[in-house]
Amino acid sequence: MKRTTNSDYLIKRQQKFPLAPRPEIYDVQHFKMHYNKNWYCGHPRQGIFNYFGSGEIIVAHNHAPCNYQVPSDIAHDLGGYHSRAATLLQRSTDGGRTWPEKNKVCVYDETMSLEEKRNFLYQEDASRASYNMFLPESVFFFGRTYLKEDRGGVPVCFALRSSDKGKTWEKTPTIIKHPDGDLLWVHKDCHPVVCMPDGKTLLAAMSISPPGGPAIYASTDNGITWNFTSLVAVDMSGQGRFTYAGLLLLPNGNLSSQVCKANLQCYFLDIAQGDQTVDGIKNAICMSISEDGGNTWSEPEPIVGKGKECWKNQGDKGNIYRSPWPMFLKDGRILVVFARRRLPMGIGGVISTDDGKTWSEEFVIRDDAICDDLGYPVGCQIEDDYIFIAYYYTLPDGNNFGGTRHIASTVFKICS
Repeated sequence: MKRTTNSDYLIKRQQKFPLAPRPEIYDVQHFKMHYNKNWYCGHPRQGIFNYFGSGEIIVAHNHAPCNYQVPSDIAHDLGGYHSRAATLLQRSTDGGRTWPEKNKVCVYDETMSLEEKRNFLYQEDASRASYNMFLPESVFFFGRTYLKEDRGGVPVCFALRSSDKGKTWEKTPTIIKHPDGDLLWVHKDCHPVVCMPDGKTLLAAMSISPPGGPAIYASTDNGITWNFTSLVAVDMSGQGRFTYAGLLLLPNGNLSSQVCKANLQCYFLDIAQGDQTVDGIKNAICMSISEDGGNTWSEPEPIVGKGKECWKNQGDKGNIYRSPWPMFLKDGRILVVFARRRLPMGIGGVISTDDGKTWSEEFVIRDDAICDDLGYPVGCQIEDDYIFIAYYYTLPDGNNFGGTRHIASTVFKICS
């Protein structure tokens, strides 16, 4: 995976015009899913998300005690709040309106000792239960855990399976490795695994570094093993990386029963080093297309960058886009929601009516945050054409550093 640089790579591909008018959203309702001033509840995209129908939704987030007194209390990753966190799963059976305490499940606890983590991760000759991960009640958890003494700051990426909608989980994990070696970065967020039309192949979009880009991994044994298949995209400018990978399988008439003919889209974000300007691909949400089941991919195309007029009184510092989450709507449109970490800060979206060929102007879902520690949305369309999204959010409430990090959700409808 050698990398050559091209200084014009980021700006030579600009967002396609004209943009469709921004869609109108209505019946917007915001909720606090998990809020406690003594806890940091964050990054649901790093947890678990699934919608089972009939109002049943599961969302898991990183859940850690937090004093909100010093910067390290709210820092991320190794040494930050992640080191104090458990993966806490919540369940709603009424379309996200309520999340009963009795439904909570602790899926993984990062506060385990080094020895406990080793014993959990490296179970030699452990038997594996038989799961059918194509069934609608089957769920994956892709976690990351730190073993500082063994690996420094490079986490272990692992997967667990559940056959009962996340109520119980297998005890033996699958370790997922970088194709170039074990001590290199690979991680997967909870954007859904794609079940391919051959009925035996699962595809997952992960992020690997080096070179810093989305990669496709495949499993043909119901998730017992995952193997590197292809690299989707690399920032050839040498100035940044692609991450936040999410994979969609187009549900249209072009699909064949063979994997090699399935049409896939991979969505991801470019993060430029030391530069928050959005120009072409640079710092933009992008999409690549595969017409051969994920083996080869088109060049990235930016789907945002212009059409931001809906955000009023815009600031000039901060990241405009973070953590994009693509989803299909029942009428065939594609919706991508994202976090905005520049004033006005909040959650926004764009929509496509033509399988991602062209996109709309941006629209605001909410813009009332005053702190940029927010986002990582997950979601899908549920009953009665409502769209449900969950994310972590920060509002002023007396705690330092902008307020308590909590899990919020929004349900809304979007005009046809």
